[in-house]
Amino acid sequence: MIAHAEETTPNVDLEKGSWMIWMKSLRAVALAASLLSCAAASAETVRVNYIPIADVTPLFVAIDKGYFTAEGLTIVPTPSTGGAAGIPGLMAGAFDVMYGNVVSTMLAQQQGFKLEVISAGTKQTENPVNTNGLVARAGESVKTGKDLEGKTVAVNTRNGIIWLFARAWIAKTGGDPSKVTFKEVPFPQMPDALRGKQVDAAFMVNPFFNAAIGDPKTFAFVAAPYRVVQPGVEVGHYICTQEYYAEHRETIAKYYRAFRKGVQWYNAHLKSPDLIPIISGFTKMKPELVATLNLQPLPETIDLDAVATTVKLMKDAGLLTKDIDLKGMTNPAALK
Repeated sequence: MIAHAEETTPNVDLEKGSWMIWMKSLRAVALAASLLSCAAASAETVRVNYIPIADVTPLFVAIDKGYFTAEGLTIVPTPSTGGAAGIPGLMAGAFDVMYGNVVSTMLAQQQGFKLEVISAGTKQTENPVNTNGLVARAGESVKTGKDLEGKTVAVNTRNGIIWLFARAWIAKTGGDPSKVTFKEVPFPQMPDALRGKQVDAAFMVNPFFNAAIGDPKTFAFVAAPYRVVQPGVEVGHYICTQEYYAEHRETIAKYYRAFRKGVQWYNAHLKSPDLIPIISGFTKMKPELVATLNLQPLPETIDLDAVATTVKLMKDAGLLTKDIDLKGMTNPAALK
């Protein structure tokens, strides 16, 4: 075989050993290309809608570390402003999985949108450093809910968890939420809206929260509504439609395994510089600012008791009028 190859390629000036190595290399490259082609052909695409905040970092860790690829999944991420904005797209089939907040999910479930919670997303922990909260302009006297009456507060979406807990904090600290105007502002634009006096306060989350309070000449921390209203609140999670869940059980199982590995890696590397380019990549925040962030651990499993407490808060606020089967709409693997 080698002789034949040498006869048909007289211009190739190679030692016999080198020629054999070269041929083996070609065969190895061809085999690798074939395997990659087969893998690409068999990979299943999962379109994921997310909010560009630090809480979704495990998703991008799992992409970066190849955990989804190892499960035969190709992830196509698409950003949005929040769960209330994303759910219509999910129901319309624009994407398969989305990160959303508990409040928007429960409201959609009550309205007849059949959703499945497939994995945990964010839970407010006992981390001593705040990673979210109400922020006002420096030098302005905003300390209680009463101080916000007649003023405007930025939230990412109305009828979402940010909106609900901002209202609950205002009421708990002596104010009347009905006397406060809530303006929808995407998280990345909140600092500029506050700086430009389009709003008087903003309920921010990381990475934008830390960046804002890191500039004390411009911004001032007011309060952490989650901690004041419901310590340990389950803020967000990943969902799909129940129809997609029923038709793609194995896909969801693969997604969950890969994503959970992303959570585990993230929690073990909260102080690692390896996180900086990942977070900077999907938030578009400068790496030097990302390096200053206070990151909190994120949950591997869903806390249904915490979700039930938030559901009660929604009922008390008049947002929910029906009981919801929380366990029945939750992926069993995500409870373990």
